[in-house]
Amino acid sequence: MSQSSNRSVSLSPPLLLLLLLILSIVIMNTLIVSVSSFTTRTATRTAPRNIINTHRNGNGVKALLSTSTSSLQVSAFGTNSNYHPRSRPSRSTSRNQNQNQRIATEFRTTNDFINTCSRSTTSRLWSGRGSTSTTTTSSSRSTRLYSSNVSEASTNITNDARVDVDVDVDVDVEVETPSSSKASSPSPIASSISSSSSSISTSSNFLDEHQSNPASYQIPPFQKGDDVLTNLPKGQRIVSFGDVHGDILALYKFLQASQLLHPTKSTITNPIWDGGDAILVQCGDILDRGSEELFCLRYLASLARQAPAQGGKVILLHGNHEALNANGLFQYADPKGNEEIEVVFGKDMDGIRSDGSPRWRLQYAGNEPARWAAFEPNGWLSEPMYSHMSVSVIVGKTLFVHAGVTKDHLVKYNGIEGMNTECRDWFTKEYPSDLQNDDGMKFTSVQEVIENANLRARTASQTMPECLGGGIGAASPVWMRDYSSPSDTVPKNPHKAQTMIDDCFDELKKEYDVDVQRMVMGHTPQRHINAALKGKAWRVDVGASRGVLGNTPEVLEIIHEGGENGVDIINILTVDGHRISSAERQTLELPF
Repeated sequence: MSQSSNRSVSLSPPLLLLLLLILSIVIMNTLIVSVSSFTTRTATRTAPRNIINTHRNGNGVKALLSTSTSSLQVSAFGTNSNYHPRSRPSRSTSRNQNQNQRIATEFRTTNDFINTCSRSTTSRLWSGRGSTSTTTTSSSRSTRLYSSNVSEASTNITNDARVDVDVDVDVDVEVETPSSSKASSPSPIASSISSSSSSISTSSNFLDEHQSNPASYQIPPFQKGDDVLTNLPKGQRIVSFGDVHGDILALYKFLQASQLLHPTKSTITNPIWDGGDAILVQCGDILDRGSEELFCLRYLASLARQAPAQGGKVILLHGNHEALNANGLFQYADPKGNEEIEVVFGKDMDGIRSDGSPRWRLQYAGNEPARWAAFEPNGWLSEPMYSHMSVSVIVGKTLFVHAGVTKDHLVKYNGIEGMNTECRDWFTKEYPSDLQNDDGMKFTSVQEVIENANLRARTASQTMPECLGGGIGAASPVWMRDYSSPSDTVPKNPHKAQTMIDDCFDELKKEYDVDVQRMVMGHTPQRHINAALKGKAWRVDVGASRGVLGNTPEVLEIIHEGGENGVDIINILTVDGHRISSAERQTLELPF
């Protein structure tokens, strides 16, 4: 045997020094990256900038300054065909979409106006009200926000609110507090709604014949007592389903499973209510991720108008995506969804302005003017639809909400009625006079356009009810996930969540003298409808939209006091006609 085989391996001093040097370099690089990340976050917190900045949009400034205001026009579709709401480009890729070029073409002079559906490529932003908080950017992941509200992921704006959105991207931003201004006279949009809603038809044909008319989105006005509906007859049927996200096929399947549509006369384009006195509660997030958002809104609005004739009722709740869109934040909008809104509303929006031209679009600075004008407070759909929707309702022994309600919410927002009233009032709130620029003639420079759009976004986020505000990890009724995440199993902190939901029900008992037994929520996609926290938290978002997970729709059915001793009967309804007992959908509660 060779002697070398028994020797221990040893490193020569030069080799050892080389290895130590390499290890030192690796450690130092790691520290530098960490310090750099921390420094970037600190700088982001201490150096707020405007939502849209002129430096990044410099080419647009030059273009506009060399163009007479009266001849300004808007660009054609600026849609990036590679965009998909589930596949976002990196921050550097987003920057390379080049807002400079975008704004330059946005205000170019042309002989013929081309309907716009242009986007800005930015990071995500969202806001509510509350104490000022700051933003941290993610170096590994980013998202794209089709909004001119922000210029990049590290953009900071000041507002008395936290901002961010509901996917697994860790970016927060601050929004700037606008100067206070007096409200002015109603906008042409509100006037158009007022004059047209009186002639609304309950005919299902109205769905397509008048799709651009705000009255086709009219839902029955809110009535006193609609927040808390507890005086129900035994056997009252209540059905509920979660997020639709712009997918008309998923919505149609939800409604089929709910057994609310006429079995032979209803079609995917012609809904006919056949649910009798049933009560339907849709738990929010009709918007974003899909290409048929307006189609879904019209479909539900038509059913909401038909149902009362049979003693039924349709209740629509706000989700966080309704709140995002109301603030001009369109990072989850599908390109075809933006096109749908432009095609349906664009020409009518142009026609009602003071001079019948598209110059009003300038005030939105290229940030999906038709979409922003449709969903913002006092916008195209505020009076007919959004001012009659709710944040949360109690029906029988069940509380319905998009994400969750806590005792703190009930105390802070003056109960269920308090948060709903504040939200409804906000959607009909008039913008201050300096934001009423419907002829577009006020602007003389790109800087003025940018500043005005910034002010518009900040005004909305400053005045938005706190119950609609929040962001990732926030405790808002439309954002929290304490009861619903992780999916299909017990909440992350089950003991805390159990205490929270128990305390909430105790507060409801004290405030309304009603024995609420369960909370129904959407927001967090599950594989199937399921219950957690001893059957008190029902999670009904099954990710049915093709823009989310494309899962098979399911519906929660509650028969009020339909069992022995006045117990509610709960079932899960499937698209193939099965009725699954609630006992089969309880998550396993471990004793430790």
